[in-house]
Amino acid sequence: MATTTSRASAGEHNLPEPLTPLIGRGRELSAIGETLRRTRLVTLTGPGGVGKTRLALELARAQSGRRPDGVWLVDLTAGGGAPDVAAETARTLDVRTSREVTPTAALRRYLVNRDLLLVLDNCEHVVGTAAELAADLLTSCAGVRILATSREPLEVNGETIWRLAPLGAEDSYRVFVERARQRQPDFVPGADVDATIARLCERLDGLPLAIELAAARVSVMSPAEILSSLEVQLGVLAGGERLAPAHHRTARATVEWSYELLDPAERGAFRALAVFAGSFDADAAAALGPVLSLEMLARLVDKSLVTVMESPRGRTRYRLLEIVREFALEQLAGAAELEATRERHFRHFASLAELAREEWRATGRQHFVNQLDDDYENVRAALEWSVDADPCSGSRVMGAVRDLFFRFGQSDGARLAPLLLERCDHQDSYRVETQIAAAQFAAMLGDFAEADRILGQARDLSTQLEDPVLEAWTRFFQGLGATLGGNVDVGREHLTASRDLHHEFGVRMGEGRALAVLGLSYLMEGELDRAKEPVESALEIYVGESDRWGQGACHMWLGMIAAWSGSDPSFATGHYRKAVDFFRPSRDASLLPSVMIEQASLIARRRPEDALKVVAAAVALRARVGGAFPPFYRERLDRARDVAEAAVGADAERVWSEGSRLSVDQALALAFGDPAPRPASPSGLSRRELEVAKLVADGMANKAIAQRLHLSTRTVESHVRHTLAKLGLDNRTQLATWARERIQ
Repeated sequence: MATTTSRASAGEHNLPEPLTPLIGRGRELSAIGETLRRTRLVTLTGPGGVGKTRLALELARAQSGRRPDGVWLVDLTAGGGAPDVAAETARTLDVRTSREVTPTAALRRYLVNRDLLLVLDNCEHVVGTAAELAADLLTSCAGVRILATSREPLEVNGETIWRLAPLGAEDSYRVFVERARQRQPDFVPGADVDATIARLCERLDGLPLAIELAAARVSVMSPAEILSSLEVQLGVLAGGERLAPAHHRTARATVEWSYELLDPAERGAFRALAVFAGSFDADAAAALGPVLSLEMLARLVDKSLVTVMESPRGRTRYRLLEIVREFALEQLAGAAELEATRERHFRHFASLAELAREEWRATGRQHFVNQLDDDYENVRAALEWSVDADPCSGSRVMGAVRDLFFRFGQSDGARLAPLLLERCDHQDSYRVETQIAAAQFAAMLGDFAEADRILGQARDLSTQLEDPVLEAWTRFFQGLGATLGGNVDVGREHLTASRDLHHEFGVRMGEGRALAVLGLSYLMEGELDRAKEPVESALEIYVGESDRWGQGACHMWLGMIAAWSGSDPSFATGHYRKAVDFFRPSRDASLLPSVMIEQASLIARRRPEDALKVVAAAVALRARVGGAFPPFYRERLDRARDVAEAAVGADAERVWSEGSRLSVDQALALAFGDPAPRPASPSGLSRRELEVAKLVADGMANKAIAQRLHLSTRTVESHVRHTLAKLGLDNRTQLATWARERIQ
């Protein structure tokens, strides 16, 4: 059973944390922020390297506490090629589609009553389809605002176009000096050098990217030498690419100049990084070749050709800015290295998939797959490559990482799995695993007949291969589908066989899955005593295996047993609370809506308005992930809704509308009578920044903080600088005082 990601609540976002402060855009931040309050579509345009994405992210962070349903970045370069803008947006919001419902229609349905900000980044690659989606959402979803970045306007009615100008002379100088000091802390230019820096920034047209690339060289070249060297490169390019805008030529020339200054090993490493989709970690970079060591990566970071960020999950990640990646990809193709590097990229993620497979085959757990969350785009890109280049190897990967696609891209999985099955005809265990994945994708998209057909093929093949572990899993999924579809007797036959096979071969998690759903089958028919024993046995297994999702499912069903048996309602509520506690960290959106409905049933007569709001929120959450409630859960939903609506009376429609807009956390607080969730920190600091600030307040130096948090000293220094900039503070002493007053 896969978990899904539930997002979009007040203060939530998926924005990466930059490790350097934004310089010189104060006027734009204020003016564009005001514009976003007055209009619903703002497009930041300008040449490559002018800082559109960086400014958009800063604007988005400022909006995160103001949008009740969150702020969400849609990176339209993360997957490479020309992405489907609607599908990428749906995936970012975890809005699921089906064969009958297009991504745009699914987005309209989900967003119609939502108040959120979408950041569509790098639209120039897909300006037409980005414009179509923006126009569609703006005309059908009154609470949606869009902030787009593009080298050209979207040309949509109601669009406010903000042409981002290069930095002025003073801010350009500040950027150069600030970035230079990151490379050479004692860099203090005198009056004569000031004039050279001013000339250099002017020659670079005030483009932040170009200035940062130039400043990165101060440790090996003087500003005068940098200017002289750049003058040559800029002069060469001035004679070519006459159709390109002047500022874009400047940015490209500076990237090319930086590339030419690299030694041969650095050039090869830089080119190779172009194959990554979105961000990557140091291990993935190293897998592209021995030259891409952590030391080499640090050298490219020092030269500003690679940027460092912290993912929303608190992990250090690297990426190439889009204009830099475009250049690197051209160089990689020109050196005839593209296919070989793509293959190495695929092999790295295939090796991680193999570890995930080994864990699943041996134990039934999928903990390792969860560690790949930040690399979803890279895994997807690797599989896209394999469809044509090596579909059989791709099939091995898909079968092992299916849970990743369930959480981040079911439509991607539903598209790729059948392609891999079609193009690889090897009748082996890897095919069975991919068939299981394809069947699960089909079921989640509402095609249960197709899922049953594929699982039948998978079971036949697992029997032919004499692979009882895979047979046990195919029997489990067949039993699950039959049970939820209301065919309980057939379901029990499959589940009993699955339980026995898993027990025989020591796959405790598989045995637990089968036992739990067997218990559900008895619960569905009202046989409460028979239901309790297998559910409690499954819970015991899950506790021993540290499986939080499984424990959550068992507590939900034990709560239902308690509620139906007429016990004290507090017993059922206790189980439902535990279920929520287990589901929320994994952002489950499959069983969590049902827990919400069951708790709403308990409060429907005492607090009917609250109950109706909770049911509405549960329905909205389920609608986002696609498909419908299985018949058993649908019946429970309808019963709870009928009771609550009857008590609420004429206000039912209004209450339902209000409930459908609640975040999951708000709905859960209402369901259990808890205080409303605390708003996002007004400071705007990330979790890691708050952590560093607290340690500064404890008197720890950067090196000690780095050791405590397992970070590099340079990363800690960047966190401190960024925190000071966000808070408007000047030094560590002020930061320590601020932290002591506000961080417990």
